[in-house]
Amino acid sequence: MSKLHLTDRMIGVFSPTTALRRVHDRQLLNRYLAALPADPKTKKKRRKSTGTANQVNWGARAIYQRARDGDENNPTVISILDELTTNIVGPDGIRVEPQPLDRDGHIHTEAARIISDWFAEFSLAQNIDGEFSRAETELLSCRTWLRDGEVFARYYMGQHPQLDYPGETPFGVQPFEPDWVPHENDLEHRFYEGIQRNALGQMQAILLRKAPGSIDTIQVAARFCGHLKFVRRIHQNRGVSLLHGVLDLIADLEDYDQSERISAQIASRFAYYIKRDKSISENEIERGGDMFLGMGNSFELAPGEDAGIVESNRSEAMSNPFRTAQLKATASGAMVNYSSMTRNYDGSYSSQRQELVDSFSRYRVLQRQFVTRWTRPQYRMALEVALLNGNVRLPKDVDPRTALAAIYQAPVMPWIDPSKEMIGIEKGSRLGLQSLSNYQRERNIDPLATRREIAAEREAMDAAGIVSTADPKHNLQSSQSKETPNDSD
Repeated sequence: MSKLHLTDRMIGVFSPTTALRRVHDRQLLNRYLAALPADPKTKKKRRKSTGTANQVNWGARAIYQRARDGDENNPTVISILDELTTNIVGPDGIRVEPQPLDRDGHIHTEAARIISDWFAEFSLAQNIDGEFSRAETELLSCRTWLRDGEVFARYYMGQHPQLDYPGETPFGVQPFEPDWVPHENDLEHRFYEGIQRNALGQMQAILLRKAPGSIDTIQVAARFCGHLKFVRRIHQNRGVSLLHGVLDLIADLEDYDQSERISAQIASRFAYYIKRDKSISENEIERGGDMFLGMGNSFELAPGEDAGIVESNRSEAMSNPFRTAQLKATASGAMVNYSSMTRNYDGSYSSQRQELVDSFSRYRVLQRQFVTRWTRPQYRMALEVALLNGNVRLPKDVDPRTALAAIYQAPVMPWIDPSKEMIGIEKGSRLGLQSLSNYQRERNIDPLATRREIAAEREAMDAAGIVSTADPKHNLQSSQSKETPNDSD
């Protein structure tokens, strides 16, 4: 408590309440206003999060169940997850370009080609069940990771009489949704929410249910498991859905849209009335039958009658701006591009490109997490098994320490104006800012395969006598012939 000043003591003799209020107000001035339990102006209590990192997971199951319902029934949630998975993994999965080196430190192109050919064949059936390719498995796993907050994988490797691998390489991946790993704790065996950790927090094993909801589990060592989780706190044991912060906002938007649809349906219906002059009695009115409203129909009114329409005067001028603002807040909280989520592409080239740059900065964060925790471990383990099993045989001059080296390329930012983008790439490569191979990787193009294809194409065209401006040597020869003076004079 703050010390009582002489003035406070003098005031306290006559009014103790006033003296205490002075001391209290002086304490408020010496503290951050944001740290106070209530707003000093409105007296509204402030919310605080006092739980530990793992207490955040207590409601993770309820959150991903709500997110799953949205993925099944809510177009906004479906659009968010579609946009994220497309820009994180892409339709062809994470592209892997092997980078083995020779003993002099240069890229060994022959070894890279051998590994690339093997990996292309292996990627056709990476999943242990043989139903999904590597690209399809990564798409579904990425969607589960974002929607449920985490996804697990079990790795099968080596020959076993009970294992039938879908490919020649004895390695397979079996992904699991979080329902397969229990959320209960077994403190006696150091299992926290189905994951066993040592004193340093390193994962030792995972409990897998034999079926979702089953109490029968099996223990799988950590080296044969993968765990990709979305977390907001350090030391968070299990993941939480990416949509945890926007689920309520999406639900409110759904209610608002439903109200708007009902209001529009009501407003589209109307009734008509006939107003009669009070001075005319009902017996004096003659009408030939019932009147029906239809396109082009007309009817005759009796003397003293007037027809009118009862319609809705509801204004919808503020409906679209309000909904747009809420959708932008939803897109920001879900780390997704608003224009792509809503398919609303209004704006200039500069504004659209700036939005793409901002959104892809967030996409790259998620891409790096997916590559680091999912694609890279699986590629390295599969290649190691292929080397041991003889499915891949590398030349002897390859440095074995670099056999597993690779570049992992996720989807890149699309072009808005291809002409401007190509001019920038040409200038950047001429100035030496980046190599042409790096620009090709940014477009998800394999540099080695592209060079082989271009060389074969130009060789075939030269053999056939076809002159194409796609070959720079023809452009160079034509320009030199124009610059050569005529010696016939």
